[in-house]
Amino acid sequence: MARLSLSLLLLTMLAGHVAQASDVAPPITEPLPLDHWQASDWKGQPEATQIDKQTVLFAKHDSDNYVGLAILLPDWQRSGQLWQLTRALSQLGFDTLLLLPSPQQTELDPAAEKKAKESDAFRKQLAERISKLADAKLQEGGFKLILAQGTGAAWTANLIASEQLPAPDALVLLDGFFPDQQSNQILAKEIAQGTIPTLDLYQEDGGRWPLLAAEARQAESRRSHKLNYRPYALMELGETPTRIQGWLNHLGWL
Repeated sequence: MARLSLSLLLLTMLAGHVAQASDVAPPITEPLPLDHWQASDWKGQPEATQIDKQTVLFAKHDSDNYVGLAILLPDWQRSGQLWQLTRALSQLGFDTLLLLPSPQQTELDPAAEKKAKESDAFRKQLAERISKLADAKLQEGGFKLILAQGTGAAWTANLIASEQLPAPDALVLLDGFFPDQQSNQILAKEIAQGTIPTLDLYQEDGGRWPLLAAEARQAESRRSHKLNYRPYALMELGETPTRIQGWLNHLGWL
């Protein structure tokens, strides 16, 4: 009888231990959306809206003539800087859509073999985001312009070159780079070999990596005899709208 009581006591203690362990087991969480990191920063802003379950910034054109959709892809933590161009683009006739960036676009290298699986997953997600938003907001008969900044430019060129993202009608790069020499060289080749009209803007005091990347793109574009490629060194970021307007006039959009 004593042995039976001891056995029951041990079973009771074991059951309690298992129950306690199950109580502290970590919950299964869903992966965070790509715009999670900055979405909360823009809550309450009149330009912030939800499209296809994504938090984006959107502004309608402020012109009698609708030209098209300008998709802004900022560098990490530079959304506000790129959003400053919205007013000028709206006055030219563009609806403007800004996708909030993810820190992964700086942590992962689109041209490197390291962390290839993670890069492929991010590449697929980013391509789907851009495509769905463009389909939702591009009006019939309008041009599609992509303006990509910093590391956002490296990912955009990679997506277009690999045909994972439908090519826009024109591409504007603003201080486009990735902090790696080989990756910048691959970016230069992707731009040079593409047929998309490209305006390559970079700040003269924008830092070492953006300048080196811009030099590589210019050299590759000369070697490839790329048509409709125009590089321009900005004295200050405020020049950007004027340079874009002049270039779009050259393309016959305005």
